[in-house]
Amino acid sequence: MMLRVALVALALALAGCNQQSASTDAADSGPQLDAPAPESEPARTFAATNDPARAVSNELTVSVTQEFPDAADADIQERLSLRGGNGLNVNALVTGAISPATQVGGQTLRALLGLAVEEPQVLVYRVTEAAGSPGLCSGGTPTFVVVWEPSAPGDASIKILGITGGAPGAGDSRACPMLEYRRS
Repeated sequence: MMLRVALVALALALAGCNQQSASTDAADSGPQLDAPAPESEPARTFAATNDPARAVSNELTVSVTQEFPDAADADIQERLSLRGGNGLNVNALVTGAISPATQVGGQTLRALLGLAVEEPQVLVYRVTEAAGSPGLCSGGTPTFVVVWEPSAPGDASIKILGITGGAPGAGDSRACPMLEYRRS
């Protein structure tokens, strides 16, 4: 009986040594990922609250994920996915946050999105894939998507603006109709 207890103790001690050695080796060789990262937030469903949004999709599912790059020196990318009940499928990578005073087609994003003067920024995403009819822009495929969500607690709306041509602020950028949704 004592021999059995001694063998179990010895096995546990060896397992502890091997575990410490494995974690030290992994720390020396850099981060190792076996699987893609889970979504940073679950998909959220929104219902259309204005006519242009109803024309695109009465229901919109929005999710934001974090993608880890293959190269060790590359940055993590944030990906926006918009899915509509009519087959709308838009994927875009974040380019950054910009001021609502930025011009698009001669108007500010603040005016196009109907934002209050106090709003400090909106997020801009570069479209990598856009499918579905009628899509975010009736006049063509968007090259960028501007997204605004309120920071105040209790307000569950989202405003989305497709941009054709260049990035917001570029002379050739044109705004599509503003789509407004409320969390359902």
